[in-house]
Amino acid sequence: SDLQFIAQDTPIKNVWNGNSDSDLAAPANWDTKAAPVSATNNLVIPGGLTNYPTATTALTVSSLTLESGSSFMTSASVTGDVTSKRNLAVADKWYLVASPVSGETMTDMRANNSFADNGTKVSFAPYDNSQADSNNRWAYFSNTATDALLDGTGYSTKLTAAGDLSFTGSLNTTDFTSLSLTDNSGVSGDAFNLMGNPFAAYVNLSSLLTANDSGANDLLTESTIWIWNQAANEYDTYNAGDSFQIAPNQAFFVSADGNSSSFTITQAMLSHQTSSTFQKSRGKGEIKLFVSDGNATRKTKIYYLDHVSTGFDNGYDSSIFGGVTNAFELSTELVSNNTGKRLAIQSLPTSDLETMVIPVGLKALSGKEITFTGEASNLPSDVKVYLEDREQNTFTRLDENGMYQVTLASSSSGIGRFYLHTSYSTLNIQEARLSKISVYAVNKSTLRLVGLSQGKSDVSLYNILGKKVYSTSFQSNGVQELALPSLSSGIYIVKGANEAMQFTKKIVLE
Repeated sequence: SDLQFIAQDTPIKNVWNGNSDSDLAAPANWDTKAAPVSATNNLVIPGGLTNYPTATTALTVSSLTLESGSSFMTSASVTGDVTSKRNLAVADKWYLVASPVSGETMTDMRANNSFADNGTKVSFAPYDNSQADSNNRWAYFSNTATDALLDGTGYSTKLTAAGDLSFTGSLNTTDFTSLSLTDNSGVSGDAFNLMGNPFAAYVNLSSLLTANDSGANDLLTESTIWIWNQAANEYDTYNAGDSFQIAPNQAFFVSADGNSSSFTITQAMLSHQTSSTFQKSRGKGEIKLFVSDGNATRKTKIYYLDHVSTGFDNGYDSSIFGGVTNAFELSTELVSNNTGKRLAIQSLPTSDLETMVIPVGLKALSGKEITFTGEASNLPSDVKVYLEDREQNTFTRLDENGMYQVTLASSSSGIGRFYLHTSYSTLNIQEARLSKISVYAVNKSTLRLVGLSQGKSDVSLYNILGKKVYSTSFQSNGVQELALPSLSSGIYIVKGANEAMQFTKKIVLE
């Protein structure tokens, strides 16, 4: 009948509930309890569910709406307009975002989203790492822009009112093996690239790093991603030590090493996740160290894993994000073979906890009252965590809701004053003075010593034949850089002493 024909061709809004499983074609997973696969259906996938749909055959719909927090996977094509949403919960806060659809243009983005507008530009921008001035690296689109958005590219944005940011186009359903990756660190800019998850499901970080920074595919300066945390106003750091999944609509930074201009993100990396498994812990030992200046809080993390060393382990040690300059910053440096990297994550062995003294780097202005706190999880039950202040000759236990507060008499710009200790016994100042120091060559003409006790220190350098080639004395204060004479490349022995300690270290000048 004519009435039956009209009913069959009237668009039906069908909302996914996932009550049964992840089968897209199962009527039990939809609120209408009708088969959803129809060119006249308007499908909606909400967020906050346990099961999300996986399509195994080609899908044609009138429309598909992916609400913020949802996930959608398919191994086949999807025909019909797809709108993907990301909730930006706070107005006038910057977020890093990406689109899982292709064909979206700035014409539609400007029409469908409430971007801030300063008269010529809107608050939506890719990252341009070719610019020498870091203030110019956010390439904001004009308020008349018609450019197409790029697959796998991240964008920075903020809205004038809290709500959903939306992207509309064709759902990406094929692998991306040649996304643009650039290194301008040797020219005028930097090596950071703002990539984006180009799919509507979660990307496994470990798989992503393996594909782009292992074996012949050594594309990154380190196996690390950085994600902007709009709540804390800082970049969070993730590596293979984290069970991390990159959410749909999420952008992230990587640092290119110049070995390739192509970055890979494939469907094999995808999975569905729920809020309870978004960042699931592996049960690793972990210390989180926090510092607050009353206005902002910064953190650094130490992981304890079975298969890492006290030196730099790519994929398990990660630098703080270097694309911005921070007036307030917290980091650690390597326990051994220290090269001066400022780490947001340092992974250490699970054995010999008492022998590992971790240099803590603090960047803060003079006159600031700063407060250190800490959290420890999955460490041996009798291990205690202490923060040492070598300027004040104090130890403060942090793992049982401890807190250390001090006002800085002078600006702090790195390591040398604060150290983190793990110990089975109560620590004291004398033990601190016997803790090992770090010695390394910054370059062939500069030697750096970290961890010296305060006071007069004497340092000598010997070649492999035992001949003294350099000696000096100075007043130490935690960190000291020494200008070396012109020396041949090779192995040297550094011997030093002051009132509190003696040490011998081997270094290599190259």
